[in-house]
Amino acid sequence: MKKAILTLLMIPAFVGMLFSCSEVKTDAKKLEGKWNIVEVKGEKILKEGLPNMEFDMKDNKVHGNAGCNIFNSTVVLDDQDISSITINPAATTMMACPDMETEDAILKAMGDVKSVKAGQSENEMLLVDTDGNVLMVLSKN
Repeated sequence: MKKAILTLLMIPAFVGMLFSCSEVKTDAKKLEGKWNIVEVKGEKILKEGLPNMEFDMKDNKVHGNAGCNIFNSTVVLDDQDISSITINPAATTMMACPDMETEDAILKAMGDVKSVKAGQSENEMLLVDTDGNVLMVLSKN
């Protein structure tokens, strides 16, 4: 009987732990620096020379490599919500590459970013849309 009660009490705690990591808002300014893009909309990026993003939060800029082409953009932060971030449409180079699917997914996801959440460790950040869906997983470079 005690085991059954203990088990019933542990289930909500376990479920809460599963979801707590993805619900932790974090300061968008913690994106400062260079990050590898390791996942886009649930698809892991497994190739060498990972796409990357480098944030300059003092000047509200971001630049990087979407897998083939280089991009440059600006970001908008919200003083009322420290986790809020919007990435403006990026200017990109226009090289044709063998794998344009990954690049297209990254550039589209960048346009949907509305907030940042903490990842599994201090070296991981999640860029999410308005509904909290993970668009990109970033790993500190």
